[in-house]
Amino acid sequence: MDNLNTKTTGLALGITSAIIYIICAATYWIWPNLVINYSNYLFHGVDITAITNKAITFGNTIIGLIIIFVSAYLIGILFAALYNSLNNTHK
Repeated sequence: MDNLNTKTTGLALGITSAIIYIICAATYWIWPNLVINYSNYLFHGVDITAITNKAITFGNTIIGLIIIFVSAYLIGILFAALYNSLNNTHK
């Protein structure tokens, strides 16, 4: 198998995560209770209702978008580097 390009993999994961983040934020703005209930199922019965903030600002959303993109980009780079390293040792 071919090696992965670390920057391309990081960028793909960053963009994918940003798109999911935007969809989640938009859904929360339109149907906050739906997202809260959905999240409660994901967190194995932990009730996040008490810690949710229904007054999320546009600025906070942009900061969150930047954080998720950069984090996912770095995780994608790490993933590709580890993949390449393991791929090269098993040839």
